Amino acid sequence: MTITTARGTGQALLFLTCAFTATTQAAGEADLFELSLDELLNVTLTGSAVRDLNLETTPVSANPFNLSALNLPFSIDVIERKTMRARGLTTVTGAVENLVGVISGESPAEPSSFAMRGYIRDSVSVVRDGIKLGPASMTMRPHNTFNLQQIEVIKGPATLQFGQGTASGVINMITRKPQLDAPVSSEAFVSQSRFDTREWGVGLNMPVSASTAARVDVNKTQSDGWVAQTQSHSLNATASLLWQPRSELSWLVSFDYLEDDLPAYWGTPLVPVDAAREPNSDIVTSTDDRVLDLQTRYLNYNVADSRSDSEHLWSRLSVNWQLTEALSLSNTLFHFKADRAWQNAESYVFNPTSGLVDRDRFFVFHDHTFYGNKLEMVYSHKIADMPHQLAFGAEYKATDFSRERGFPDGDSVSLFAPVAGQFGPLDKHLSPTDIRQWGIYLNNALSVTPDWRLFGGLRRDHIRLDRDNYDVSGAFLADESFARTFTPLAYQLGTSYQFSESLSAYAHWSTGHDPVGSNIYLVNANENFDFTDIRQYEFGIKALLSAWQSELTVSWFDIARRNILLLTSHNTVGNSGTHVARGLELAITSQPTEHFRLGGNIAYTDASYSSFVDPDFGVNASGHTPPNVPEIVANVWFSWDQIMGLPLEIGGGVRHVSDRYGNFQNSVTFARYETVTLFAAYQFEHARLNLNVRNLLNETYAPWADIFYPAQAAIAAPRTVELSLHINY
Repeated sequence: MTITTARGTGQALLFLTCAFTATTQAAGEADLFELSLDELLNVTLTGSAVRDLNLETTPVSANPFNLSALNLPFSIDVIERKTMRARGLTTVTGAVENLVGVISGESPAEPSSFAMRGYIRDSVSVVRDGIKLGPASMTMRPHNTFNLQQIEVIKGPATLQFGQGTASGVINMITRKPQLDAPVSSEAFVSQSRFDTREWGVGLNMPVSASTAARVDVNKTQSDGWVAQTQSHSLNATASLLWQPRSELSWLVSFDYLEDDLPAYWGTPLVPVDAAREPNSDIVTSTDDRVLDLQTRYLNYNVADSRSDSEHLWSRLSVNWQLTEALSLSNTLFHFKADRAWQNAESYVFNPTSGLVDRDRFFVFHDHTFYGNKLEMVYSHKIADMPHQLAFGAEYKATDFSRERGFPDGDSVSLFAPVAGQFGPLDKHLSPTDIRQWGIYLNNALSVTPDWRLFGGLRRDHIRLDRDNYDVSGAFLADESFARTFTPLAYQLGTSYQFSESLSAYAHWSTGHDPVGSNIYLVNANENFDFTDIRQYEFGIKALLSAWQSELTVSWFDIARRNILLLTSHNTVGNSGTHVARGLELAITSQPTEHFRLGGNIAYTDASYSSFVDPDFGVNASGHTPPNVPEIVANVWFSWDQIMGLPLEIGGGVRHVSDRYGNFQNSVTFARYETVTLFAAYQFEHARLNLNVRNLLNETYAPWADIFYPAQAAIAAPRTVELSLHINY
């Protein structure tokens, strides 16, 4: 069924909801992972929009010893499916931005880029079910939340479990899995919002026998976009089959397919004040008095035959085996294949002399194959009556990454009436990258007393990198090609002390290593240097408070990344320079009354470079703040349910992001902004009807700066109203 207008969707949703009996099911306080699927289908989401901090739950990420978040010696944020669904968070970027100190961007050049703890882009790893594909700027795509069980965010270097490229943390998307202890169950989701944006999803859990179950989830989104000529769509299908022949042994085979075409909006050009018809200096400012012209707000400067599309397929086979009471084993064999294509006019620079916008041309095609195996064994025993757990991990990963790119001649178009035109010829430069990586690690937890734990770990990697470059005629460019073996060694030490069942404190020290520039796929011959060195200190407190059933986390961190890229002469770089970030993070949730909940978080970050000259632009950034790093990020939410005794819930949130710089030179400033969201939801026995209003005040702001295009800014979506229905059976 296709519904093309918001009015039509609203009528359809109301018709569907009339078919359900208006009775409610009491929502239990138990963790969703502890409920059977039948209970999950009947639990309401009332009160879930303000999430718990999940301190008593057991995160999946970086947790081989199955400890609760309260006992882990590092910061980890978990946002569950029930909260994402209750609050109308349909995208991973939207969900993660609700966590402590995270901002994101949706530039089609680097979809779903993130910044946290003072670091950006490839210093934040994005993984799927615990497996990292590669640099996020090369491999990440926008993902929905319908196919996910939860999202977990680990703060600080997580090299021990996830390898290089994790200076400020890891975002782990955990997909939904089959359940054996439940009858056949299904769900459906449909929504419609402004700009003809629509989404649907269907899910099915199907036990086949007492030892076998299958699950399928399919999600489709499409939109006309809020900027001219920015139609987009995405299709994500996940399927898995679970076989558990014995209670101590299980096998899981899973497939994850994604096909998408992103909105081809690369930004709006900055112009001198005297050239603008409707200048606005409240969104972006620059030291040379360039501003955004609001009359160009909804114009698109891309070409008519633009492309930003991809097709991905994950395949996995996982086994979990409890060999003895003391020894367990888990193993994942995986294969990934992707094709990605970009073909756009990406750069829009206003030319004061001609009064036109000068556009470039750039295309790049990825042929990406990735496969490997990850093994982990956990041994539990005692050392002098002290419980001790030891985890041993070994992994092999192989990457075959072919990149074809080119820079055809650009052109110029009118600022106020741009003609799309065509892209032009595709003269390709081929750059294949071959990476073979072996890694082993040891991780252990020693319970010195029932309340005091010590943690330690180390990891050694052996990375063989071969990168070739060819010109448009296919001739090999030896001077630009590169081959090297890296053998980084990383450590971590931590401790946690539980003062009571509801209060713990921890300290953590960890190290890591990143390639120069953070992106190992783009290392060339003039970057023949060792990995950079990363270290983090972190101290924190986690508490469950009796007052108002509150949860609280506080953490202080200090991260330094040394020997980063330094431009020493034309086209020559060296291992030098330092990037430091320090900050304080706080999160709290409370329930003052039975039906009223409050929650919020705030992060303060002080980040800067020292002795650093950016190699891409030759800009001396020493003493400057990194782009896309705000000093303050804060979120606050509320929800009020059972209004007038009805299964009705209303709620909302406010988000504040302080000023950020849009380039290394710190000459372009993206102004602070506040956004307000509201929602209302009516819970039926098997359905939830939601009305979500995003950007209620119609704030015009730029959420993210693409550092490679400092002469333009991508403006966020205006106010949108979404009506959705989620049905469970």
